[in-house]
Amino acid sequence: MARFAVGHTPEIAARHYADISSLRPLHEATVAEAFSEVAAAAGPIILVPDDEDSWRQSHTAMEGSSDVDALLGGEQDVWLAACSGFDRSPFGELGSHCPQPFWGCLECRNAVITARKLPAIIAFLRFIEEQRTGLPAADWAMKFGRAHHRIAKQVLPAFPESVVAEARREAEGHALYLPPEARQ
Repeated sequence: MARFAVGHTPEIAARHYADISSLRPLHEATVAEAFSEVAAAAGPIILVPDDEDSWRQSHTAMEGSSDVDALLGGEQDVWLAACSGFDRSPFGELGSHCPQPFWGCLECRNAVITARKLPAIIAFLRFIEEQRTGLPAADWAMKFGRAHHRIAKQVLPAFPESVVAEARREAEGHALYLPPEARQ
């Protein structure tokens, strides 16, 4: 803005040089990209098998490696992810349990998604796709749209196809018990 404000106040320069209708698509695209980056950064950590091994190795020498072992070993698993802070949820009071529905893990920075959780995630994806037939489109989008997008466009594509295919086979035999909030 300083370049445009020579001989003008920043407000006048912005109005006359930056607020040009031909630049509006560029400005809007920049804002949309920034929002997308923020939303992606606020989501879960997705660890493909190679990254999981690297994480384990890099934390082995560090103090607190038992926390990583517990996290990646299944001791801190919740419905769709491992949770690095069930009592430190960004959605609730410090020290209290996470108040989000279980698919809220897909939007939480405390969540760590590994290949071990893919069968449950795929079974949940199948469930929410089945819910499309019984819910009005707007209601389905409000309740499950973000979770569906996160799984279909971000989580599954992050893993090698062979890992996803194996998880799909496991999900076929995966008994999916869902808490009441999923069916309401």
